[in-house]
Amino acid sequence: MLDVHRELLPNGFLLILSPDTSSPDEVKLTRALHRASRSDKGAILVDLSLVDSLSDEAIELLLAYAFMLHAQERRLILCHVPQHAQHHFLYLDAASQPLLVPSLLDAMQEIDFTAGFDHAQGRRSSHNLQ
Repeated sequence: MLDVHRELLPNGFLLILSPDTSSPDEVKLTRALHRASRSDKGAILVDLSLVDSLSDEAIELLLAYAFMLHAQERRLILCHVPQHAQHHFLYLDAASQPLLVPSLLDAMQEIDFTAGFDHAQGRRSSHNLQ
């Protein structure tokens, strides 16, 4: 039962989750993750600062998208994960684990760093071809 606000960023796609009592399941989250995953952005950031808890369905969706994005060499970054839900995202294999960061600022810095690193790697590769 979550509502989702979407925001397109230069290096990622931001989803801000908030409680929604009118929706019986996680349809909005499913749609938002699907749309975000279809973008060409290297990262999907999910801000959970307005959410006190996550349903099992929401946790499973986030884990499935973390795995899928990892297979595409992209990232799912979660910030402000509720304390009691954090154990669901830790201690997983690298392909299944989303990146957990304490704040949206940390998430933004992570995607800026990753985008800069990818850009530098691309430049290095093009120099090697010459």
